[in-house]
Amino acid sequence: MTNSTSPARRRAAAIAAVVAGLAGALTAAPTSADAVTPAQRAVPKTTITFEVPGCEGCTIGLTQARWKSHTGYGVKVWETAQKTVEDGAVTFTVPTKHTHGMSMEVGTPWEGHTGYVTTLAFRYGGEHVGDPISFAEARSKSKGSACWAGTTQDAVTIPLTIRKVWVEGVRHRVRGTIAFASVTQDWMVPMRDVWDGVMGSQDVNVCGKH
Repeated sequence: MTNSTSPARRRAAAIAAVVAGLAGALTAAPTSADAVTPAQRAVPKTTITFEVPGCEGCTIGLTQARWKSHTGYGVKVWETAQKTVEDGAVTFTVPTKHTHGMSMEVGTPWEGHTGYVTTLAFRYGGEHVGDPISFAEARSKSKGSACWAGTTQDAVTIPLTIRKVWVEGVRHRVRGTIAFASVTQDWMVPMRDVWDGVMGSQDVNVCGKH
């Protein structure tokens, strides 16, 4: 008499073997997501503190506008929400990559109908990185860069000077604003015209070479 296994039992054993094999394969081979550590998945960020004495209630917004490619056309824009200066300072935590080619828009309570958005000068013509800039020096300038070269650091502090000045408005002279980095920052092209140190923008500042 020969030993034999019923067809039903043979099918059950085959299915069990396949299931066991799949389970072993899944356990032995981690997915690519499992191989990436949380630190590798994290986006590097930088905390930027702007010191702005005498400008309580002023608003500051940050924008990065860069050409999509050196040969093509189109601009890629990233921006923050506006923040209000409190206790002489305002702080942003942003992805570090967005600091390269960053510009700053400034709003003040005293501004009249200027027809433009006041823009911070990170560097004036003729100045070198690290040069301190006084109000009188800034008022003598006719060229400036709105584009910060950025940083790779986790945290930076940049002192700013924001002052009330007279400017030519849409219809007549009005109160406007001069805004500049109190210490010259590393910068990117282009250098733009400024009027007695005042920089204004009617569109985003596209930083870097086309």
